[in-house]
Amino acid sequence: MCAVMLAVMPVAAMAEDEVYNTPSNLPLPRWAMLKSNEVYARNGPSKENRVVWTYRVSGLPVQIISETREWRLICDPDGNVAWVSRTMLRTAKNVMSPAGQKLTLRKSPDEASDAQAILRPKSLASLDKCKKNWCRISAAGKTGWVPEQGLWGTQDVAVCKRPDPFTSK
Repeated sequence: MCAVMLAVMPVAAMAEDEVYNTPSNLPLPRWAMLKSNEVYARNGPSKENRVVWTYRVSGLPVQIISETREWRLICDPDGNVAWVSRTMLRTAKNVMSPAGQKLTLRKSPDEASDAQAILRPKSLASLDKCKKNWCRISAAGKTGWVPEQGLWGTQDVAVCKRPDPFTSK
């Protein structure tokens, strides 16, 4: 029994100290959220690149799919991809109900559980935790459980593809 425990402990310690080959030493893809109500989306990773649109929703969950030292290539809930300054992002804690889809906030992680509230399409919510395909979230003073697949902001794989810089639109 002791030999097995000793063999497992170094692996667990290594997982906590894992360093990724990215400028931030963090994994890709990963989740973040917009820091302010005015975030410029650019067509390249510098201030010299053109602003293609401006995000106006603080707390909007976005997925980082690539990065440079100072810039992050993000995917937004509408599937748009653009570069934003790393200073305009903060660690992900928000999720969103997809466009055109209402979500029932349940008392416990069970489809038969009592409904606490209904989240309107594109509602932002604070993410507490996910387990067994259910996530505990809070929105508008209500806390409850929703199916994980019904949320934008919990996926482990890249939702958008990195654009090919050699193709023209």
